[in-house]
Amino acid sequence: MMKPARAFLFTMLLLVCSCRPKDQAGDALDQARQLVREGKYEEASQKYIWFHHHALSVDRSYYGVRLSYALAEWVELGKKYPKALDELKKIRDQKTSRLMAGETDRQLFHELESINKYLTESKATVELFKKFDETKPQFASSVYDLAEEALVQAEEYSLARKYLGNPSERFNATKRKFEQGMRFARTSRNLELSRKAFEGIFAEEVARLITVLNRTGDRTLAQEMQTDALKVVDTPAIRDALKH
Repeated sequence: MMKPARAFLFTMLLLVCSCRPKDQAGDALDQARQLVREGKYEEASQKYIWFHHHALSVDRSYYGVRLSYALAEWVELGKKYPKALDELKKIRDQKTSRLMAGETDRQLFHELESINKYLTESKATVELFKKFDETKPQFASSVYDLAEEALVQAEEYSLARKYLGNPSERFNATKRKFEQGMRFARTSRNLELSRKAFEGIFAEEVARLITVLNRTGDRTLAQEMQTDALKVVDTPAIRDALKH
């Protein structure tokens, strides 16, 4: 099941996409959905491929849409039409090869990480990050925030701690993002939904931070951070972060 924060972000991305003027990229997504409904799976697959390769050249604001619900729809299509999934994996493998060949491109890594996440193959992201840790630590540091969720899920706590940076600064930055989000939420037409979404995002990020600290021997700081976080928002994710 999709986490509430991500579900909200999906909804907001969908609204943004539906409200922008029609363009070739938006048309391609609409056509892909219609083709899926009509059972024309090969044609739909080609539309998703086109969108992935060309959407950003049409409008950079498709960046989030391209790496979120467009991928989710593509994976759903793949459950009905395995060839579509094969095409997505082929694209993922090509991106992996480019990174392994020496490209140090944060956007390319983000694309790879997002595809792996929706394919539920985040272990591949972890393995690639490990290679960067050994051969290109500077690049690994620059993409750690993109890889963190996969690393924690894989229980690679020591590796995560290596690139975490200053925990207090990280917590304060996450708190500032939450406060900015809440200011936005107060202007949103969906106040309650927005509030819950930003609370969920904050809780997920802080819970990972607490978990990494706790599992790498800094339980005292983890407890202090948990106490501070619960003053900001009290959620099960934060309360349970020390339960292991």
